[in-house]
Amino acid sequence: MGMQSAISVIVADDHSLFRMGVIQAFSASGKIKVVGEGATKDEAIALTEQCQPDVILLDISMPGSGIAAAREIRQNWPDVKIVMLTVSEEDDDVLEALEAGATGYLLKGSMAPDLISAVQTVAAGDSYLSSNIGMRLYDVIRNVSAGRKTDSLVAKLSAKEATVFALIGKGQTNRQIAEATGVQIKTVKFHVSRLLAKLGLRNRVEIALLAQQSATDRMGGGTSRLSGQI
Repeated sequence: MGMQSAISVIVADDHSLFRMGVIQAFSASGKIKVVGEGATKDEAIALTEQCQPDVILLDISMPGSGIAAAREIRQNWPDVKIVMLTVSEEDDDVLEALEAGATGYLLKGSMAPDLISAVQTVAAGDSYLSSNIGMRLYDVIRNVSAGRKTDSLVAKLSAKEATVFALIGKGQTNRQIAEATGVQIKTVKFHVSRLLAKLGLRNRVEIALLAQQSATDRMGGGTSRLSGQI
C-alpha cells in the first residue's frame, strides 16, 4: 500500500512524547498517513471537521474527555472510525468507550505493530480490542446477557445469520467472512446489522463476545480465547 492509498489518521493525546512516538510509528509503516494531531477534546473535534480522516485515535483521559469527543465525532461524522488509547483496563471505561462509538480500544503499552493493526482493522470496518481487555469484556458481557434469554434469541437466527454470528465469534473480519461464505462484503455488513437488531446488541464487539459465550456454553464451559481483531 503506497502513501496515495494510505489510511488517514488523526492522533489526539495530551502526552506529547507519546503522541510523537505514535506518529513516528505510523510514518515508518508507510501504510498510515497522519493528517493532524491534537491534545484536547476541542482540538480533536476541530481536526475531525477539517481533515475528515479515516480513523481518529483518542486518549480517553485527555482534557475535555476522549469519550465525550468520541460521542460528538460519532454523531457528526459517523464514517470516521474511532480508536481509544488508554492506560485503563477498567470495565466501565471500556464499556463507556464502546457505547460512545469506539470500534477500537488499545492500551498505551501496546507495541507499534499493534497500533498499526488496530488502525488497519477499524478502517476496514471491523473492531479491535487489546486481547486482555477482550477477555475482561467477555466476562462482563456474559453477566449482562445472562438475563436476556440469549439462547432463545440465537436459536431464532436464520442459517446465514447464524453462520456470520459464529464466524465473528472466531475473530474473522467482514472480508474473511465474505470469502468463506461466497458473498459480497456488503452482504456480510447487512447480516451484521440484522444480528445487532435481533440480539439487542450495540456493536460488533458485543456480537463477537456473545458468539464466543454461546460456543463455550454449547461445549459445556471452559475459557474462550479472544484475538485482538474482532
